[in-house]
Formats: sequence, C-alpha cells, structure tokens
Amino acid sequence: MIRLMVALSVLLLALPVSAQQRLVVAGGAVTEMVYALGAEAQLVAVDDTSLWPPEARALPRVGYVRDLPVEGIVSLRPDKVLVAEGEAGPPRTLRQLERVTEVVPISAALSPAGVIARARQVAAETGQVEAGDALVASLEAAFERIQARLPLADPPKVLCLLSAGAHGVRLAGQDTKAQALLDSLGLPNAVTGQRGYRPLSSEALLALAPDMIIVAETRPGEFQPEDWPALQMTPAGRDGRILVADSMLLLGFGPRLPDAMAQVLDVASGQGGVAWSR
Repeated sequence: MIRLMVALSVLLLALPVSAQQRLVVAGGAVTEMVYALGAEAQLVAVDDTSLWPPEARALPRVGYVRDLPVEGIVSLRPDKVLVAEGEAGPPRTLRQLERVTEVVPISAALSPAGVIARARQVAAETGQVEAGDALVASLEAAFERIQARLPLADPPKVLCLLSAGAHGVRLAGQDTKAQALLDSLGLPNAVTGQRGYRPLSSEALLALAPDMIIVAETRPGEFQPEDWPALQMTPAGRDGRILVADSMLLLGFGPRLPDAMAQVLDVASGQGGVAWSR
C-alpha cells in the first residue's frame, strides 16, 4: 500500500500544472480565451460576463466582473484568479484576494495585437503552450486576411450603439471599445467630440445621419428596432447597413475578434445588408 501511495504521489507530481490547477476567471474575453485553448477543464467558476461559449453558462458564477466577492471566490479554493486588466474589481477585492491566492491581470489592450498578446499570456498561465502557439498562428492568419481587405475605398460613417437592458440604448463616443473596433478597421465614428457612452435619442439618431449602424447587445434580442422608427430614416436604415450582434463578439476583444471584424467589414462594404447576427 505504501509503495502504491508513493507511486501515485510521483505520478501526480509529474502531471502538468494545468491538469491540477483550479481557475476562477473574471472577464468574458478571458474565459473565451481559456476555451479557445482547450483549458476549460481548469475552470471552477467565471463571472457574469462569461457567456461564450454556451458551455460557460453552466459554470458556477462569482458575480459581476466589476463587483467581485472575496468570500465567494476564496471558498472555491482557486490556485489562480485570472482577471481582465482594468475591468475586474473593485481594487480592494483584488488586494484581498492577492493575500490568499495568485491574482493574474490579463492584458486588455484593445487591438488585434492585444488579442494575440492575451492569447499568449492565457496560454502560459494555463500551461497550454502548444495550443497557444496554434491559436496565435490562427489569429495572425485571420488578421492578415482582414488587413488584405483594408482600407475601404469609401468607408462609411458608423454609429455604434450599446443595447444594455435596463441601462437602455447608448451611443458610443471616443475612449470606448466600440471606438477601438472602428479604429482597427479604419472606420470613422459618427459620434465626435464625446467620450464614453450617452443615452440615444431619436433626434440624435437623425442628426448624426450614420451611413452604417452597429448594435452591440448585452443579451440576445434586447434591441427592438420597432422602438426606433427613426432608424429607417437614416442613410444606414435606407441602405440596409445595420449589424446587430452580441456585445462580447463585437466589443470583447477576445479570440472571436477576427469574426467580428469580418462581419463589420461585410456590412461596411455593402456585402452584408441588414445583419441580425443572433
């Protein structure tokens, strides 16, 4: 029996760290990256923004990424807590967690290069080095295909909207993830001289006269076009240049970013028409 226990101990020590560690993840894009690397078996809980892939919805929840609970996370006995840098919090919670476990901020640079850096970092933290190399190669090839389509000869003026349930529909200005998405494609924002998000009104919709509209939904079906009859009175509405899709796809800057960029480009170049990507 003693020999058997010793043999089992040696075997366990020989296993990769990734096969033993328990991960809590706060940040939907980080969760998506864990799944893209095939490291989901390490997950013991995720935050409320972790809705993709659908399998992630079955995992235990630790609350909203910006309002994480110390006790709830500690009770899960994680070996690491991976958090989206600049999004997870509050800071006091993160400081308290650092006293009892390893808290790893995952880069949140909002660009294709930032996504590749995030893939490498999550691969290292989960011990999925080979899978990380393969994912990085796939992402680089996908971004190269996107770049081959740029710049557009006549880029449309784009209005980005965030449909956020009880928070209503808001338009996106500078210093937002929506602006970063547009910047990655060289598309002008219809909203100028404004930072962050502000509530949308029919008057603003008509005054901005966007050539294209992107609607990022925090939940499928939240945006109801019938509530916005002015939509069809804009150049975007008349030409059918409207894209409605999941906010984590469009604004998450996770491994699905090439798909998001391709969808936006399809509509921007007149190939996609009205696209309800739900």
